[in-house]
Amino acid sequence: MDVSPRSEPRTAPARSRSETRRRLLQAGTALFARRGLHRVTSHDVARAAGVAAGTFYLHFEDKEALFREVVFQAVRGLRERLDAVHRRGLARDAAVRARAEELLGFAEENRELVRVLFGRDHDTAGVGQDALDFLAETSERNLRQRDSAGGCGLHPAVTAQALVGMWARVAAWWAAAPSGVSREDVIETLVRIQLSGTQSAPSAPPHRSRP
Repeated sequence: MDVSPRSEPRTAPARSRSETRRRLLQAGTALFARRGLHRVTSHDVARAAGVAAGTFYLHFEDKEALFREVVFQAVRGLRERLDAVHRRGLARDAAVRARAEELLGFAEENRELVRVLFGRDHDTAGVGQDALDFLAETSERNLRQRDSAGGCGLHPAVTAQALVGMWARVAAWWAAAPSGVSREDVIETLVRIQLSGTQSAPSAPPHRSRP
């Protein structure tokens, strides 16, 4: 699967096509976030982007192709943020907290998209799984590098799948805001689970309602 970012176009026609594509992606992101995948049509996206309906199909095969690109554009951003944490060379405790903070920052900035992608919308299940695999590849690579420098000794592939699955589930649940759990409580819990598991952690922090 090619999910690499596109290079900047150099000619005027190419820049015009790129701008149209950008507007379609922007319109699609907003519509998918508000309505989910199955309640958006390609005509809805074209109209919101201010282009003719036929223009949509010059850039995307169908709305599912657009949705996939919207998702991976967002997920690439998250992967870059997680990679930046890894490159900082933080101690394990600080790195775990920094990754949790980036995850919650991503969920805040893309709340509705996270809810649609990793929530109960079965229409997006395939794209959601591909996005998780994409993130797990990065997590596994970073874990292998850490293990080569004297890490925790857990199997990197299994650990990556477990962590990414936990992150996605928590992000989708928190994005839907079913119980008003604060950002700080989510971060603290994720950090303690990853560092200490569920049995050896100290007593839970006091619950704080989200403002």
